[in-house]
Amino acid sequence: MDMIDLSFLEQQVLWDISVGRLIVSGLLLLLGILARSFVRWVLSSLLKQFNKSGDIDVINDVDRLLPKPLSLLINVVLWNGVIGVLALPQEPLNIHLWLSTAGMVAVLLVAVYCAFHAVDVFAGIAKRAAEKTETRLDDQLIAPVTTTVKLILTLLVIAAILGQFGQPATGLIASLSIGGLALAFAAKDTLANVFGSLVIFSERPFQIGDVIVVSGVDGVVEEVGVRSTHIRRFDKTVSILPNQTFTNAEICNLSKRDARRIRFEVTFTHEITSLQLERFLISVRQLLEQRADIHTDQSLVRLTNMDTSGLVVLVLAFTKSTGYDEYMLSQEEILLAVRKLAEEQGLPIMPAKEIHLSGQPRK
Repeated sequence: MDMIDLSFLEQQVLWDISVGRLIVSGLLLLLGILARSFVRWVLSSLLKQFNKSGDIDVINDVDRLLPKPLSLLINVVLWNGVIGVLALPQEPLNIHLWLSTAGMVAVLLVAVYCAFHAVDVFAGIAKRAAEKTETRLDDQLIAPVTTTVKLILTLLVIAAILGQFGQPATGLIASLSIGGLALAFAAKDTLANVFGSLVIFSERPFQIGDVIVVSGVDGVVEEVGVRSTHIRRFDKTVSILPNQTFTNAEICNLSKRDARRIRFEVTFTHEITSLQLERFLISVRQLLEQRADIHTDQSLVRLTNMDTSGLVVLVLAFTKSTGYDEYMLSQEEILLAVRKLAEEQGLPIMPAKEIHLSGQPRK
């Protein structure tokens, strides 16, 4: 049996490149064409293996974000393999070195491009997990963390690319360290705000939508960022507080209360008799006990003061609902009911004090 003659593979063609090297290079380029289908098959197999729960969102994110950059990365790596296989001439122009350097730069750029998409996949997983928690603070933490990770990856790739051109990465890292130290001194308020945001995200004294009072500002928390927090005040204006405010200031979270207090006083003149006053106190207590929107065990109706100005009855109750509209409705109904009781029993409520301007005659 005659042996197959493969000597033609050693024949030199363009730039003294053998036919065999050209064939290997062509096969590598063909693999690059098939890379996208290969990547999809591998990712599909891995998802079936590790994603036992069948999270369709993860599968969709991976299928949408990863196949294209990964197949591009495989192609770029194969192109570098082609450059190595062809052994391009180095004289009089070092074409091999130029193309090898360009190829490595391309690999680094595409690699960080892939890493960015992988970070986006994990950010999507984290976002969906955060949406299942009660607090919305972790929802807003995902974006700055994702940006920070991408920034670190970018700096690492820049250092690696500089290394391809003979610039040591240690010099860049040292420069960044010195510059970062100078920046820290110049922007200590910014760092204090970042630290404040970490305190907010870790201790969670409030969340988006809570009503808080801090440093004389009261309103609804609308947004918590890395540097500042936006609070919508009750007059519909927005106060932007630096996050360092929350590291030292007292924070009163009104949304965490389990009840809202209704407190008012009814003042009678001394014309009221003791029997009338006792009857009124009993009537108001019965009124509060019959209301389903009030914590009856926390209600209080007491005579609290008796002086020359009159007799003061304190009415104190706590609503079961913490909503502002429900609270205002309950308070209004109780005030009207108490007023109606006083009128039905003919009790002499102390009239409002008159204010007279200087020089104006009394009527």
